[in-house]
This record gives sequence, structure tokens and C-alpha cells, in this order.
Amino acid sequence: MDKTVYTRLVNDIATARRLSFSGGAKAKYLDKHLYRCFEFVNFSNPIAIGFNYGRYIICFIILAVYSFESPAQVKNLDFYVNHALANSPVLKENYIKQQQNSLDSAIELTDYLPQVSANAIGWYAPMYGQYGYDQTITNGGEYAALISVSQQISPHREIMLKRMLSTDERSALSADSKVKENEIRREVTDNYLKVCLLQQQLKYYYQSDSFLIRQDTIVKALTEKGLYKISDYIELMVEEKSERTQIGQMVLDLSQAYSELDVICGIKDSVQYKLSIPDIAPIRQTDVTQLAEYQQFHADSISLAEQAKLVDAGYHPKLSWYADAGILASQPNLIYRSIGNSAGLNLSIPIYDGNKKKLKLQNLHLSDETRSDYQSYFITNYTTRNSFIAKQIEDVRQLLIQLREEEQQIRHWIEIDQSELAAGNIPVTDFLMSLKKNLEVKNAINETLIKQQSLQNEFNYWNH
Repeated sequence: MDKTVYTRLVNDIATARRLSFSGGAKAKYLDKHLYRCFEFVNFSNPIAIGFNYGRYIICFIILAVYSFESPAQVKNLDFYVNHALANSPVLKENYIKQQQNSLDSAIELTDYLPQVSANAIGWYAPMYGQYGYDQTITNGGEYAALISVSQQISPHREIMLKRMLSTDERSALSADSKVKENEIRREVTDNYLKVCLLQQQLKYYYQSDSFLIRQDTIVKALTEKGLYKISDYIELMVEEKSERTQIGQMVLDLSQAYSELDVICGIKDSVQYKLSIPDIAPIRQTDVTQLAEYQQFHADSISLAEQAKLVDAGYHPKLSWYADAGILASQPNLIYRSIGNSAGLNLSIPIYDGNKKKLKLQNLHLSDETRSDYQSYFITNYTTRNSFIAKQIEDVRQLLIQLREEEQQIRHWIEIDQSELAAGNIPVTDFLMSLKKNLEVKNAINETLIKQQSLQNEFNYWNH
């Protein structure tokens, strides 16, 4: 056996094993039969090489197709979308932010509950003859042990507004989570469809290569009878080799696309599964106010309005009460009879703060104008974008019909060429031309079908 050819076959086995998504015992079982096929290869005759090498390729295709068609290995779009949503750090961060918002709101509201504290102090200010602190001010010292209670009693509107603002912020985070979910669904679906496209293209190349191998036997027999030149047969073998080279390149592309899909979804499993082509139905949303992105604008609008009200409430008069009880004395010898309590009210009325309130409200107004501009832009372009994508979907559907009609015509063409080839009535070049055209149309149909699903995915993103 020629060492170069043997090395090539062994390398092809390695490729076949990478294509075997099942791995393990099943791959080893098929490998054993591939090696058995090699025992019968006769490398002394160029024509025999083509025939026997064809037997190896048939086994190669059986292995690849067997791996692709295993029902247990099929995964669908929902599997990857669910993993991506479950593993997304962005969604987890938003969930944590909602919990933090609830805690921050509860922390702020504790400022309006009764505040209880215990305080103690003992200090002495001695006199040195005529020198020392003024006794009128210091009383010679202070000895106190008090329990104090205080509470604001007039911020009911402020409390209500802060609660509403906290609720609005959680609504904004919830709307943002829905937008992020839609973005994740779109990204995962696009990458999923990319893998589907490569898998289908690889499948068509396998089918084409398998068909070439069957014709290889016919052309070999006709070449031995002198109906075809050896150069015709070699031309067929070169075409087979070219397709197998293309298959090898597509295997690499598929592996990279699959790795990207796993990374996006946070999947650590390196096994490549067959992916079923999804049937994504367009979802048309008639009420723009129900869209996730619009809900985000709406939540931001309410939040800004509540912030403006909260700024205004912060300049209302504030009333609070306080009380304490315990010991308060100026001399140690008076402590035993200095036990008592006190209570009182505090009133604070803002008069002038350097126009800070006005500036705060202007700042919030500018933020609301920015929000309003984005919202108007979104609504204006929503209908236009939907109409454009819907037209693209319809155009792709019409193109798909035309391509399927062309596929039927080419299939009829190949059947005629196949009969003519068996009789030795057409050049091998003409036959290969029909095969290439068939492969081109199959790939075009596959690309158009995936394009249709991709457009419907994009349509649903803007209508979810």
C-alpha cells in the first residue's frame, strides 16, 4: 500500500470520527469496518484505486450520515435558548438588581420609623481658684443616661412617592430584562440557524459525493471497455476529491460555528448534535404599547415623573417629635434626684436653597425629553421596519417556490444525463456540470430557507 494514500485514509478516518456525534463504542465499531475495507484496496491499478477507494468513501458517508441521523442526538432551538437564558449573567444581574432595589427601598423607609437610641455621658469641668470654664455655661459638668425616641410625623406623601418610585424602578428593570431576553433569543437563534445551514450544506455534499461514487463504478466499467478515456475517469475522480476537500473545510466551519453557539449559550458540552431546522412563525403585535421596548420607555417616564414629585415633596414643611427619659444632672451629688423625662416637637420650613429645587426639576425635564425622543423614534420606525421585514419574508417565500421548481427541472436533467452516461453518450464534463448545478440549487434552497427563518426571527424580535 502506498504510504501517502494510506496516511490520507487514516486522516479521513479521524475526520469521520469528529463527524460522529455519538462517539464512544458506536464510532469504534464503524471504524473497525472502515479498516476492513482498506484491506481489499488494490493500489497497483489506477482504475481499481478509484473503485476500491470508492468503497471506503461509501463507508465514510455511512458513518457521517449515520451520526447525523441518529434520533437521540437531535437538539432543537428551545434547548439552546433555554440554556442561554438560564446562564445569562445579564439576566441574573437584573434579577439581583430588582432584589437590591427592594432592599434599598426598605432601607430608605426605615428613616421614617421611630428611631430609638441610648446615650450616656459623664464629664467634669473643675475650677482652679478664679480660673476655669464659666460655670453658667458648664454647670461644672454633666452626667446623663438617657433613652431617646424620635420620628418624623409629616412625610406621608414623601413615603408614598418613594414606594411608588421603587416600584417603578423594578418595573423598568423587569422591562429591561424582557428586552435583554429578546436580544438573547435573537442572537442564539441567528447562531443556531448558522449551524443548521452548515449541517444541511454538509448533508447535500455527502449526498452528492455518494452519487458520484455510484457513477464512479459505471464510468470505470465503461473506461475498461474503451467507451471512455482514462482522462475522463480521472476527471471524475478529481471532482470527487474536490468535493471531499470542500467537505473537510465545511467540517471545520461547522465545528467553529457550533463552538460559538455553545459559548453564547454557556454550554460546556463539546459534543456536536444534529440540529433540527426550526419553524419560526411570525408574531405580529397590533398594540405597540405592549412591546417590551415600549414598556421600558413607559416605565422610565413614570419613574421620572415620580422623581419630580419627590423633589417637590422634599421642600414641604417637616414636623417631627422626640422624647427621652433617664438621668440628667450637673453634679454627681444630684444624680439620685435627677431622674425625669422630656418631649417636644421640631418644625422645619424650607425658605430658600439657592434655586436648587428649580435646577433639579430642569434636569429631570431634560431627561424626560431625551426619553421622549427615543420613544417617538421607536414608534415612528416600528411600522416601517415591520413592513420592510414582512416584504422581505414574502420575497424570500416567492424565491423559495422558484428554486424548488428549478430543483425539479435539474433532477429531471440529472436522470437523463445519468442514463446517457451509462450508455457512454455524453462527456463526463457535461454530467459533472449537471451535478454541480444540482448542488448549487440545493444549497440555494437551503440558504433561502434559513434566510426565511432568520427574517422571521428578526420580525419576532421587534414584535415581542
